[in-house]
Amino acid sequence: MLFIHKVKKQEKMRDICMKYQVLSEDLLMLNNITEENIKEGLLLVIDIPEGKRYVVKPFDNLSKIAQRFNKTESEIMEFNKITQVFLGQIIYIPN
Repeated sequence: MLFIHKVKKQEKMRDICMKYQVLSEDLLMLNNITEENIKEGLLLVIDIPEGKRYVVKPFDNLSKIAQRFNKTESEIMEFNKITQVFLGQIIYIPN
């Protein structure tokens, strides 16, 4: 799902990527820019994975999350381009 994000004052690439759980390389490539181009007011296209949004809770790990949604750990890791999860992280569960 594509989303438009307007860069806020003093917002950094890291902040944007964490907010949407996207990789900086993907964000830069999709918008055909370099990190130096990230300035207040810039409109960025963000490609958010389609799937169920899930916030990692205390004591969660990939195995527990996969069981909860009847998925494999590999499916979740590949879909989110991650190898582990941490408390408060936003991940997406593939449809």
